[in-house]
Amino acid sequence: MTHPVVWSVPAMALLVLVAMPSNGWFYGFWINYDAQGDAQQYELLRTTRIFRYTSGVLCGQALAWLAGVALAGRNAQARALAVAVPLAVLLAGVAVAVAYPLARALDSAFFTTPALDDPILVRVLLCEVAAYPLYAAAGVGLGAVLHRRLRRPATRWPLVLLLLLGWCVATLAGLVQDDRFHAPYALLWTVPPMAAGTAIALAGLSTDVWAVPPVTVGDWGRGAGIALLVGSAAYALGLNLLARVRAAPVTHGQNGSR
Repeated sequence: MTHPVVWSVPAMALLVLVAMPSNGWFYGFWINYDAQGDAQQYELLRTTRIFRYTSGVLCGQALAWLAGVALAGRNAQARALAVAVPLAVLLAGVAVAVAYPLARALDSAFFTTPALDDPILVRVLLCEVAAYPLYAAAGVGLGAVLHRRLRRPATRWPLVLLLLLGWCVATLAGLVQDDRFHAPYALLWTVPPMAAGTAIALAGLSTDVWAVPPVTVGDWGRGAGIALLVGSAAYALGLNLLARVRAAPVTHGQNGSR
């Protein structure tokens, strides 16, 4: 029961169920508690729709990363990658499969077209789920680099909890953006969880609804989505290469002693 393949799939479904209610009230709590006028009401409905259809997706990225770290502690790096990447794809599929019918049941009657006919929602959803295998591969690389430290419970749990805390803070910082990214853009490329949150936020908040008439000021999350994929791919490649380089001297030493 402790194997990542066993616990990660039901955990993914549970995360979607837990996240769905909070995504429904996220706009009113964090963005605009008193939406007035047609433009703000439309933004409320649109943003809530996007948040609901992506419920649990951000949590699932952390889960894919954590599964990759756990698999690296159980297997050689190549074998861990071979298991982690397909598992991450499965987790992404579970996230979408569980969230879609729930979000559809809660969808506002205001929208006359299906959610999957919305190109902005589809694009941001594809970017988010495409990051799953990259996160899993990055987790494998990190687990291989920190293998010895992660084998000791005294250092494993504090380190994992610290990384998850930083993950949550970065993700929330991205989610509370309000029509454009109000920080150095380098952060989007170097902190994938922030880029993931920003992509979802800007997918519904790229309009200045306080202007008369409202004007588009954001890019609907396109730039953040690209940064998410590039950044997570860079971490996946860099961490796994680092793990290979660190393991190489040990391998040569073993070969030379035979």
